[in-house]
Amino acid sequence: MFSSIWKIGKNSLILASTLSLVVSGCSTGNSTSSTTEATKGEAAKPVTLEWWSSASLGLSQEDEFKQILAEYKKVAPHVTINYNAIPTTGLDEKMNVAIASGSFPDLYVDAVNRLVPLYIRGVTTGLDSYITSDYNLGDYVSSAKDIMTIDGKLAMFLMEVRSEVLLVNKDLFAKAGVESLLPDAKTQTWTRDNFAKAVEAIGKLGNGVYGMGLVASEAANDKFLDGYVYSDGDEWTNKEYTKMTYNSPGNVKKLEWIIKLANSPYAVPGAAGTKVTDMYELFKQGKVAVIMNDRGDFRRETNEGTVTNKINYMNAHYPTDDGSKGKLFVNGSGIVVKKQDDKAREKEAANFALWFSSGKSEIVNKLLYQKYSKLPSRKSLQSFITDEQGKAWLAMPEKSINNPVAIPNYLQIRKVWFNYFQQAMLGDGKMPAKEALAAYEKEGQKLLDEGNKQLKK
Repeated sequence: MFSSIWKIGKNSLILASTLSLVVSGCSTGNSTSSTTEATKGEAAKPVTLEWWSSASLGLSQEDEFKQILAEYKKVAPHVTINYNAIPTTGLDEKMNVAIASGSFPDLYVDAVNRLVPLYIRGVTTGLDSYITSDYNLGDYVSSAKDIMTIDGKLAMFLMEVRSEVLLVNKDLFAKAGVESLLPDAKTQTWTRDNFAKAVEAIGKLGNGVYGMGLVASEAANDKFLDGYVYSDGDEWTNKEYTKMTYNSPGNVKKLEWIIKLANSPYAVPGAAGTKVTDMYELFKQGKVAVIMNDRGDFRRETNEGTVTNKINYMNAHYPTDDGSKGKLFVNGSGIVVKKQDDKAREKEAANFALWFSSGKSEIVNKLLYQKYSKLPSRKSLQSFITDEQGKAWLAMPEKSINNPVAIPNYLQIRKVWFNYFQQAMLGDGKMPAKEALAAYEKEGQKLLDEGNKQLKK
């Protein structure tokens, strides 16, 4: 069961320099009725909407957006949509520019960690009033419903759902003769003791092969490091988002354990400076046995047939002391609608968001769930998951952490943690785990208190 309950918190957010391409016009394609009821009986006045999208859903090619918008043109011929591709580099730092200048788009697609703060800040609107009778909210999987709803209100339409788990090269376990240390085939779980033994045994193979890899070169890498802690440890804050709770004795021991292991001769060296892309390349080359599975890129590339080095792999939970299923960070990507005074324009944007997320568009489904192998947030679309790894990944979450995105002053608190965990990951003794957590708690609590005070104003 998922226990994620979003609560309102204030966060500082985002934009990005954009590569703009304007897409309108007609073409063949299937249409759906998701917007017809909303516009029934109303004069369809021409309107031009702005749609920005990060690459979180995989969409990146001009022809993909042309196909999508051409199909929508059949549903709403009076609507023209200008599309802007948003690069991820510098996104968090630049989004505030768009919000402050009033240039935030009518529609925005991104990962949940960016969409939730937009709603909390009042940049995007609630969507309950725009739901039409043919829009099937009951079709969403339970984890998606939890993420989409904030304070009992619908804040976004989720298109894909995923959990942050580990990626395991089973071939390297066999090569090292430690297949018995693999995660349980049914539950994908393992103990910290078995995990450490496997890392050492595989690391001893030598020739540039390592038992594990960890990245800690930027703030967004916290979810990879922290998974080794919160799996059966304490989370960043209490459920009410009023008290920092990460600096517990148990968490200190867990952080000390993973820092020691990551700095051993059996792990890829230099975690504090290693990038996610570099780690994925090592995994694809068969040089590292366990890394983080973030967006599922390896599964997608395997399904596409673009991974030249065939690897027998599996998804796995982060290890726990007793080998039970730990808590996972459940995430995803979706679409939101800008809140604006022009309610007719806001409604047109909502109509597109309804259509885009309805699960009825053939081209959207083919692109997201076939071409880019995203895990559908709708039960009716799970037939698109034809590979066993995808099915197993979707079924993994049973317990989830309280998503930290709703923590007041989350982005500032996250940056504080990065300043300390990166130093701790150097493993040079200058920033011990206990000291890092204590300093993080002190600074983080101050920011948390300030954020909660702002909410009461």
